[in-house]
Amino acid sequence: MRQLERIQCKCIQWFGLICIVLSTGLVANANEQILPGLRPSEPQRLKIWGFEIYDARLWSKPEFSVQQYTAQSFGLELTYLRKFDGKDIAKRSIEEMKRVGKFNADQEAQWLKAMSDIFPVVERGDKLLGVYKPNEGAEFWANQKRLGMISDPLFAKLFFGIWLHEATSAPDMRQAWMGK
Repeated sequence: MRQLERIQCKCIQWFGLICIVLSTGLVANANEQILPGLRPSEPQRLKIWGFEIYDARLWSKPEFSVQQYTAQSFGLELTYLRKFDGKDIAKRSIEEMKRVGKFNADQEAQWLKAMSDIFPVVERGDKLLGVYKPNEGAEFWANQKRLGMISDPLFAKLFFGIWLHEATSAPDMRQAWMGK
């Protein structure tokens, strides 16, 4: 009887491992459909005061230049490591955008509302994907479902500048992507 229980336990463990591997492949394939021709970087982990926030991957073409990020389409995928409310993500995004560029109070209010309306509550393991579209704006996806688009080129430039502008608060992440 114990032999049978051990075999069943091993089967369950293998089944779980296979499910994880398959789901990872499905996510990569789905992102390849959303971002055709783009390839992901190695994940970069954001930690603040020792708290792990998310893993970030930059989806781009091989010739992508961080210094000229506004000249080409790319995706930025965040895999969250803890729960956050979408409204809090939107507020933090505005604060980080202020580090990389200037905008007025009306733009801030408009962008904060747009992000608050788009960004969901994220749980551990959820993926948010932002797609930069030059001269158009930013499109957002959560777990392979389209959330919406903010059609404002300045918003998109500053939003993705959170990670890619030289004034980023995550210079190690930016540096890693420069050597991609």
